[in-house]
Amino acid sequence: HSSSGLTPASVSALLYTVVSLLSLGLLLLMCLIRKKRRMEGTYRPSAEERKQTGPNCPEKPGLPLPLPKEERLI
Repeated sequence: HSSSGLTPASVSALLYTVVSLLSLGLLLLMCLIRKKRRMEGTYRPSAEERKQTGPNCPEKPGLPLPLPKEERLI
């Protein structure tokens, strides 16, 4: 019996550690991406205008942009 070889228990422990570290890293990356998206939003009204005009009639305006909700006093 050689003690320098890898036993099935040590292989499974190593595999479990690697999988745990990878999943922890992925979870941290997802949290950072969500936080960045929350802090730096994207607002592109020109994209909405282009979508409404369509590629076949660029000079003719399409439907008007939807109006924002009416502000009301409480």
